[in-house]
Amino acid sequence: MKPLVLQEKVRNVMFIQLVRKARKASQHLDDAIMDLGRYTDFLLVLGVYILCLFMRADASQDPIVTTSKGKVRGFRKNVDGKQVDVYYGIPFAKPPLGNLRFRHPQPNDPWSGIFNATVKPNSCMQGFDKIFKNFSGENVWHANTPRSEDCLYLNVYVPKVKKPIKNKAVFVWIYGGGFYSGTSTLDIYDPSYLVLLNDVIVVSIQYRVSVLGFLALGIPEAPGNAGMFDQLMGLDWIQREIRNFGGNPRNVTLFGESAGAASVAFHLVSPLSRSKFDRAILQSGSLTCPWAVISREEAFRRSKVLAEKFKCSPVDTAWDIYKCLKAQPAKDFPDYVWYVVEGISQFPFVLIVDGTFLVETPEISLATQNFKRVPLLVGSNKNEGTYFLAYFRKDIFDIETNALISKEIFRILSDTLIEYYPQYPTKLNSFGRDAVLYQYTNWENPDDKISNRNKLDQLVTDYNFLCQVNQLAEAYSNAGEKVYYYYFTQIPSQSPWPKWVGAYHAAEIEYIFGSPVDRSKNFLDNEVELSKKMMRFWTNYAKTGDPNKNWGEQNLQEWPVHTAAQKEYLYLNADNVHNLLTGKGLRAKECAFWKEYLPRLVAATLDISEAEKQWKMQFAEYSQKYIVDWRHQFENFVKNHEKRMANCKNDS
Repeated sequence: MKPLVLQEKVRNVMFIQLVRKARKASQHLDDAIMDLGRYTDFLLVLGVYILCLFMRADASQDPIVTTSKGKVRGFRKNVDGKQVDVYYGIPFAKPPLGNLRFRHPQPNDPWSGIFNATVKPNSCMQGFDKIFKNFSGENVWHANTPRSEDCLYLNVYVPKVKKPIKNKAVFVWIYGGGFYSGTSTLDIYDPSYLVLLNDVIVVSIQYRVSVLGFLALGIPEAPGNAGMFDQLMGLDWIQREIRNFGGNPRNVTLFGESAGAASVAFHLVSPLSRSKFDRAILQSGSLTCPWAVISREEAFRRSKVLAEKFKCSPVDTAWDIYKCLKAQPAKDFPDYVWYVVEGISQFPFVLIVDGTFLVETPEISLATQNFKRVPLLVGSNKNEGTYFLAYFRKDIFDIETNALISKEIFRILSDTLIEYYPQYPTKLNSFGRDAVLYQYTNWENPDDKISNRNKLDQLVTDYNFLCQVNQLAEAYSNAGEKVYYYYFTQIPSQSPWPKWVGAYHAAEIEYIFGSPVDRSKNFLDNEVELSKKMMRFWTNYAKTGDPNKNWGEQNLQEWPVHTAAQKEYLYLNADNVHNLLTGKGLRAKECAFWKEYLPRLVAATLDISEAEKQWKMQFAEYSQKYIVDWRHQFENFVKNHEKRMANCKNDS
């Protein structure tokens, strides 16, 4: 039994005892009046009695829902004069403790009594980013509830309306965090405005992250992808229970950001997921992101390195590593996992192709169109890379300055930012590094320090996020599915980050969840309108499959369908909120470089050693300098010789 259920029973017993005392005191009212001390005691007890009555009257209004596992009590939240029924921390799996650590989740047991779903659940075990001290732009992502292995819970938000409509559209939020962090309990993920203004239900799922969620040793005790199976079990719960909350299990839309968006994409290709949802929204992430999937061999290597950091020996076999890591306190993992990987946008423990959840590489799934056929809503932010640059090289991308980048620093960083290609730990060869430098150098003015900073942002954005989203959009368009692509360029007015960070990674989230609508947060009026429009786009899509349309309501302006030929997209920016702009071919040339040119270049030069490259460069220099000069001298000799022969002929 969860402690909160026990607490509920204790409160009921305490209430009965207080009522008994109050009744007994009221029987002696006349005597109490004769004795001031006793009268004071009576008033105190009577006051407690009345307070308890009010508390019980209020508690009687709390929503209670019956599920297949037992009853759950939520609470009613007031938001701008309206109400949302909130249910926090409903368990959907057994706590993955003891022998269940690293394993796929197991179904939880039923409970007796009424489960108290009024307190935010634990966050899954994870660390805190510590690059910046006491900086709100960083703190907003820190887990805000106790971190624990006991974390497999979900939250449900239901609009309270006068005429409740059953079979509401259901959103399922999957948080990001590079598969090493994240929690559904963050304040920035509060969907109250999204729920109230658009009459939808939102469910948010906790799933295990980092080594506890993605240790892959190829044995039943640590099969890999456990965090994705957590998500699957959460989706099973929704299919089984959401009707009890007024939702429609046949109208479920997954949406997520970054690693959450990659998760949504993996559900699109996994044979285990396809029947559990109906639509998908991907914000700044996809299944081909270079940080999202690694080989089994690389997963084993990382696991071995981690075990060695715990000073375990031997660590030669999967069983050795498993025994070592199973014995470690969960709280110690966050400090050690970063020893297994290095480089920008590299995350320690992520997905593998396990043959069960993922049966093939993401590239094969897209190339063969082996994915769930649904319309998609996808997009990217303009400055996805700045956030990662600030963390990767705080000394250079200082948030207290304008982070100006010289030509020399630009050349160095262009190498290190793409050091590993196509995936860690494979290093990009010098031909590839030269090509990247050529592609992103501002040749009109290589000394422009602002341009150099922006070009590095574009490099990280294109490779790690935007071009991966483009590839997914193109695959779905080629398969004949409708795709709606957005390009978020709004710089939040209330952002704690400096202006040069721009429309950074995850900046769109607070607009999706309606944070600007909260007037206490002081967003600009046009940002409020942008947030409302984005929420309407998202919910229209969830309800109808088309962000422009909603049954029985006036349609929004036309968001063009993204076709493979034209690659149409919609700008999301507050400056043009009443007449949003559209474009075509978002960074098509740059993405062709990453998806077409660079892979072929690397493949063609794979067997060329560095020594051979140096020899060819020297030979080219020799050819240009010496052979050209020799050819010039030879041609002059021939001309002079012919001239002399002609003169001799004339003399004769």
